[in-house]
Amino acid sequence: MAHIEKNYMVKQINQHLKDASGLIVANFENLKAVEINALRRKLEKNSSRLFLTKNTLLRRVFSEFKCEEISKYLQGKSGVAICRKDPVSVAKTLFDFSKEHETFKVRGGVVDGEFINESKTKELSELPSKDILRATVLMRMKSPISGLVNVLNGSIRGLVVALNQINKQKEGKSG
Repeated sequence: MAHIEKNYMVKQINQHLKDASGLIVANFENLKAVEINALRRKLEKNSSRLFLTKNTLLRRVFSEFKCEEISKYLQGKSGVAICRKDPVSVAKTLFDFSKEHETFKVRGGVVDGEFINESKTKELSELPSKDILRATVLMRMKSPISGLVNVLNGSIRGLVVALNQINKQKEGKSG
């Protein structure tokens, strides 16, 4: 790779890391270009970007972002998936891909400034996505309110039934 190309690649990765909520490093040994491109398309659906480049360039990027600790995961043919929105869905995509391809290994990463190893990345992939968590929280917030509305409706309904009974009794006495 020429010096200009290397600088361009570092600049591209830096731009994507500025807006990132996390990154995950993986090993891409013995994978075909078709398989990698399929993974790229899946990751792009999750607002993520996959970069495959030399480990020296990735180390340079990581040192600029003061996350040299992640460099220990750079061995062999490495790549980095940069997550913009939801690191959980990216981790799920990568682990699903690793089930289909034995040589592909997720090594670790950084999520919201915290370094995670392979096992924590696996745990991350098993979490529900942000959208599912939001829906769950909203349902739990709505549940007590719905219960209160039902209780209040029940009291009002009981009052209406009682008033109707009293009205019928009075009509029966006067008629």
